[in-house]
Amino acid sequence: MIYTVTLNPAIDHIIHVKDELTRGKNNHVLESYNDIGGKGTHVSVVLSCLETQNKATGFIGEQGKNELYALLRERKVIPDFFVLPNRSVRQNYVLMDETHAGSFMITHTGPTITSEEIKLFTADLVSKLAPDDLVVFAGNPSKLINANVYRSILERVKETGAQLIIDASGEYLKEAIKVTPTLIKPNQFEFAELTKKTITSIDDTIGAMENSNLPNIDYIIVSLGKEGSLLFHNNSIYRVTPPKVNTVNDTGCGDAFVGGIVYALYKKFAVKDMLTFATSVSASKAMQPTSSGFVPSEASLLREQVAFEKIK
Repeated sequence: MIYTVTLNPAIDHIIHVKDELTRGKNNHVLESYNDIGGKGTHVSVVLSCLETQNKATGFIGEQGKNELYALLRERKVIPDFFVLPNRSVRQNYVLMDETHAGSFMITHTGPTITSEEIKLFTADLVSKLAPDDLVVFAGNPSKLINANVYRSILERVKETGAQLIIDASGEYLKEAIKVTPTLIKPNQFEFAELTKKTITSIDDTIGAMENSNLPNIDYIIVSLGKEGSLLFHNNSIYRVTPPKVNTVNDTGCGDAFVGGIVYALYKKFAVKDMLTFATSVSASKAMQPTSSGFVPSEASLLREQVAFEKIK
């Protein structure tokens, strides 16, 4: 089984405005709707698009829970969250205009969570896990949960023998690598923080990795934005470059990539197939107006345009 863990999920309020979003101007709304927010839940949607059963878990506020659950079930995701009484689901706002130059995101912090609730959630999660499971922690928890507590949750999961996949940033990522997960996916900025190196190019990224003291993590994927991704695996370095597409909404593209990687790991794809597949999923997501999901048939065509090379 694949479990995705979103410790701070949300409902995304997506607003499309006419022409270019401009300060001081009456920006007219073309359409608006709600979608699933939270990196782990986005991974779940990708897996469900690929007809791969998974469970989405984490913390969820009682107020707004039914709406988020309905959105998840619409996408054939099984929600199994720890409910926080008398608290609300986080609300995000995603603003897009007709320039297709990228989205604007406005986000809330999320609810408070007690130490006892963290213990109960962790105990419940690890009781369900088996050694052949994949557990994806995607997105940082609420800032009200400190990084040491986050690491303690990961340690309990790691003890079950399940494969641990991490897409986090900042202090949470620094604590996560101490658990030696199977895979991490920082971007260039996050990787620079992690390695304490200055990174402005692909060569800098490779040099930072080769001179780092990171633990022996099986897969370290550094995302390079529109320039693709680098994978460091088994003393080899691979690069994948996405095709150029008409970007409608870039929110969730990194999550879609992680979803593709998780699927490929679950299906035991070879390295080349894993990277090209995940990149095509992410490219298809960029062409969608929603925060989550992609079109498998579209990704299949885009995959032929993904460039792959083994650097070392």
